Amino acid sequence: MAAAVLPEHVRHLFWEVSPGDVDLELHRDYVFERVMTRGGWDAMRWLRATYPRSVIADFLRRRGERLTARDRAYWSLVAGVADAQTPGGGRPKWAG
Repeated sequence: MAAAVLPEHVRHLFWEVSPGDVDLELHRDYVFERVMTRGGWDAMRWLRATYPRSVIADFLRRRGERLTARDRAYWSLVAGVADAQTPGGGRPKWAG
């Protein structure tokens, strides 16, 4: 059985390596972080279709701090993981 490869519409996210060298299991954290932080809608849909929610949730629990608060909030919602709120964002203090 051939190893899964990055689809053509996702390869541009991995500009610093040869996309054919990316192993979707061995380099899973790298793939997740890159797609979650830089991918468009098609790339995000591919990630969701390729990996089970439980695997995405595991990544968020282990490495979620590497994502921006916005990205982490979205992916936590997708994976059904509680997202710890971080300082910042929300209403400004002066807005009462």
